[in-house]
Amino acid sequence: VVELQEIDFDHWGRLEDVMTQVERVRNAKLLDTIKTKLKMTENYFDLHPVTREGRFVGYPLSTAMPVVDGKTLLEAAAELEHNEQVVSLCCANLGPAGHSEAL
Repeated sequence: VVELQEIDFDHWGRLEDVMTQVERVRNAKLLDTIKTKLKMTENYFDLHPVTREGRFVGYPLSTAMPVVDGKTLLEAAAELEHNEQVVSLCCANLGPAGHSEAL
């Protein structure tokens, strides 16, 4: 299931879209952080990695691991119990070369 979800999880603004309702409730603080502290002031043009459709994006790509208030979004997700699915999603698009410390 994670493999199908990571197709749609191409930027951090889409994390909520690939979560279940229970995960959204459990991760409300994480989602609020993304909406309030990661939203960029200017959108940028990007191609969807699978469909190659062009669109404007207002959040960092999911291949990056943003740091907010001194910790990564992965660390914030890992602090919650029974949150393995969301932690997997946070790691799904990260490459080990650039993110070995976070992983």
